[in-house]
Formats: sequence, C-alpha cells, structure tokens
Amino acid sequence: MSEFVEDCIRACGEILDLIKETPHEKLCQDLQVGFGGDLSRFIDIQAERIFVKYLGKYAQIISEESGAIGEKSEFQIILDPIDGSDNFVSNIPYFGSSIALMKNKKCIKAFVCNFANGDVFYKENSFLKKTNLQKNQIKNEHTNHFSKCGIFESSYKSEIFFPILKQMQIKFRSLGALALSLSYARQVDFVLYEGELRAYDIEAGLYMCEDLYVKKDKNFIFVSKDKQIFDKIGEKLLKVG
Repeated sequence: MSEFVEDCIRACGEILDLIKETPHEKLCQDLQVGFGGDLSRFIDIQAERIFVKYLGKYAQIISEESGAIGEKSEFQIILDPIDGSDNFVSNIPYFGSSIALMKNKKCIKAFVCNFANGDVFYKENSFLKKTNLQKNQIKNEHTNHFSKCGIFESSYKSEIFFPILKQMQIKFRSLGALALSLSYARQVDFVLYEGELRAYDIEAGLYMCEDLYVKKDKNFIFVSKDKQIFDKIGEKLLKVG
C-alpha cells in the first residue's frame, strides 16, 4: 500500500469521525451550488477540506465542490468528496468518497470508500485491493458468481434504457452513488448508468473496472463481469444508445 492510499484512508477516517460526532442536521445544511453543478452541503465542503489537507501535497485537486485547488501540474486528483450525498441526507446507508490520481489525463491510482460499512477499494500498479476502515486486513477483490441482479444508476431519469430492461425482465437496483457501484461491479451482474458523464463520478470507478467488460459512450456506461450478460444486454443497449 502506497503512502497516497494510506493518506486517503487517514482522510476517510477523519471524515467518518466528523460524521459520527457532528449533528446530522448541521452536516445536511445547504450551502451553495458546487463546481460540478450540484448543491453543496456542509458535509461536502468539510470532506473536501479534509481531503485537501491530506492529499494536496500530491497534485492539484479538481473537486466537484470547488473546482481546481492548488497549482497546475502533470498530476491531478479528481475528487468527489461525498459520492451519494442525497443518500447521506436521507439516511440511506450508501455513500462514500471517490478519488482518482491522474497523470497527463490518465488515471494511475484510484480509491473509493463506502462510509456506510467502511469498505475501501483501491487500485495501484494494476492491482485491485479491498480493505475496511475498521479492519486492518487487505485482500484481493474477488468475483461473486452468485449474483442475481445488476445496478442501474439514475434509472429514474432514464429516457432510453429503462424500457429495454423492463422488456427483457432484467432485475436491477438503483443505489444512488455511481463511483461506489462501479467499485462493486464484481459483486453484481452489471452496472449501468445513463446520463451526463462527469469525471468526478466515473474516473476512479472505471479505472477499477478496466479488466471487466466495459462499454462507454457519450451518454452511458455499461459494465459487466460476465461476457454472456454483457453481450445479451449490451446488444440491445447499443441499438438505441
């Protein structure tokens, strides 16, 4: 584990302490529209501040909340301080942080944390590992061969793919945190997203899915661990995507 990943874990530990020690209503306070176009809340800004403290020494940070932080260089960190913040304010236990370390616009390290259960995924030197904020144990991320459904993020906004999956009678869940869902891609049948593709949402998660079957277009991402599922659903999606 590199010092960069260790600092990501330290930052997430501090954010988790913040969540535990701060009244929920304060963390949920609306503050401003962030750089990425979404509403920034107190939790978003505080999480960003903590990440800048730990990670600002590595690269310029491009954050969904504040945009560019630090001096421009060949390295950049694409940061979503709180992925799934609507889940957080709704007390739905599926939210975290997403970090992609870029060199010359190419991801070279990625880190995603699920604050609800402590799961941590990180990839560096082409190796994907999983650990937990509460447990000092590192292991390879294995594939679940018993999955029975996929994840369709932002399905409520779908104009194209929802009717196709319904017609095919494909089971899916919509969980509300794209970076997290991409990190769990080996545990489900597929991960699908339809809509605007923003670097904050996809860079870290897609880097973790490089060895899976991936189709990315200007308005959707489709990922699966299983070629048969990828071909079966992907064929239909590509006809209309």
